[in-house]
Amino acid sequence: MAVAIARVAGRSLVGDLWQYRVVVTDLDGDRTDAEVPTVTVTPPTGSAATPTVSNVDSGEFRFTYAPAETGRFVITAATASYGTGATSGWADAALTDSGLPTVADVEAYIEDLAWSSDVIQGALDAEAAAQRARIRASALFTADVREALLRRVQRNLAMRRLPLATPEGDAGAGGTFIPRLDPEVRRLEAPYRRLVVG
Repeated sequence: MAVAIARVAGRSLVGDLWQYRVVVTDLDGDRTDAEVPTVTVTPPTGSAATPTVSNVDSGEFRFTYAPAETGRFVITAATASYGTGATSGWADAALTDSGLPTVADVEAYIEDLAWSSDVIQGALDAEAAAQRARIRASALFTADVREALLRRVQRNLAMRRLPLATPEGDAGAGGTFIPRLDPEVRRLEAPYRRLVVG
């Protein structure tokens, strides 16, 4: 059997409710309910917790957890399949509100802004999740990572003004072009990028 775990909802803030999905597959790679995974959440300090896991679909389980302190949390899900066990690990970081940029921070960063607070908050949430998926959890939120997140939000909002197909043109003609990967974001996040093996 194999177990895969991932956070599907919740911001990286102390007190927010994190929701996780655990998928269990058999030796053929098919989802199975044959075993309910056991989940353990280990906070930066204190004792580990074992949240209740609910079966929501074939081979898919959900659980929630609310971090009560800042720092790195390690979450594992395991089954006792065939006596050998299948385990998956996940790491998340919890922050206080002071670590994560706010809508006001975005407005100050971009200056010339014509977006509502709700739109900015949506872009901020989306880009924070995208950034979290690309960098190590322990990197949140140093000055360079914070700057990269603000830049990500600026790019997100700028892209909304462009049509889906924009010709690049040359220096004197053609439409505005925003590169797919922002070089400044790459530079700022480079020391913290997750290594992908395989």
